[in-house]
Amino acid sequence: MSAQDVVTVSVAVLVPVVTAAAGVVSLRAQDRRVRRSRAGRRRLAFEDATRQVAFAAEWWKAKQLVAATPEALQGPTAVANDWLDEASARVTAAEQADIDEETRVSVSRLLLLYRFHRWSAKAIRIGFYAALAFMATVITVVLNDAESREAVGFNIWALTSSAMLALFLRFWAVSADSPDSPDQR
Repeated sequence: MSAQDVVTVSVAVLVPVVTAAAGVVSLRAQDRRVRRSRAGRRRLAFEDATRQVAFAAEWWKAKQLVAATPEALQGPTAVANDWLDEASARVTAAEQADIDEETRVSVSRLLLLYRFHRWSAKAIRIGFYAALAFMATVITVVLNDAESREAVGFNIWALTSSAMLALFLRFWAVSADSPDSPDQR
C-alpha cells in the first residue's frame, strides 16, 4: 500500500468521525444554550413570584389597617389568597419545565430519528440523509476500489463537502422544526 493509499483511506475514515464529533459538540452547545435560557426564565419566574408575594403582603397589611370589621376583610383575604396561589403556580411551572427537558446526546437526536412536526423540516431531513448516503458511498468506494484511490484530491473534496453539507442540513432541519420558526405546519 502506497502513501497515497494510506492518505486516502485515512481521510475516508476520519471525515465521518470528525463530522459525528462536530455534531455531538454542536448538540452539547445547543443544550447548554437551552439550559442557560431556561435558567434565566426560571429566575425571572421566581423574581416575579417574590414581588407578587411581597405586594400581596403589603396590600393585606394596608387592608387590615383600614378595615373596620373582620367581615370587611373576607373579600381582600380571597384576593390575597388568589395572588399567592398564582405566584405559587408560576414557581411550580418554572420548576416543572426543568424536570421535563431531556438534555443528553443520543443517536436519535444526532441522526434526526425523532418525529418532526413541520413539513419543511421533514424535507430538509431527507436531504440530510441523502448527504449521509453519498458520504457512505464515497467511503465504500474508496475503501474497496484501488483505482479510486488515485483520485485522492477529488475523494477528499467529495467527503469533506458532503460532510459539511450534512452538518448544514442537520442544523437547518432542527431550526426549521423549532417552535419559533416562521414556517407553517
